[in-house]
Amino acid sequence: MTEQERASLPSLLDQVVMLETIQGEHLVVQILFVFDEGETPDLFGIEVVAGAKGGWLRKSDAGHSVLLDDIVRVMPVMTSPGESHQ
Repeated sequence: MTEQERASLPSLLDQVVMLETIQGEHLVVQILFVFDEGETPDLFGIEVVAGAKGGWLRKSDAGHSVLLDDIVRVMPVMTSPGESHQ
């Protein structure tokens, strides 16, 4: 990910983003916290899926920890499913 994307991560707390990892995964997560210190800086979030009536639903109560070095790109998801882009 770019330095700008990395620097913006703390401003995305509680928001839904799509993470692209070096393994080729695309994870849609709600960011809970970002730990950008020490030997293994990482992001912790809850994976979410589109709800049938709009909004986001947690895929499970278990969270994901992703090393920041494993993230290729961060793409904010601007609206929840079912919302208009107008």
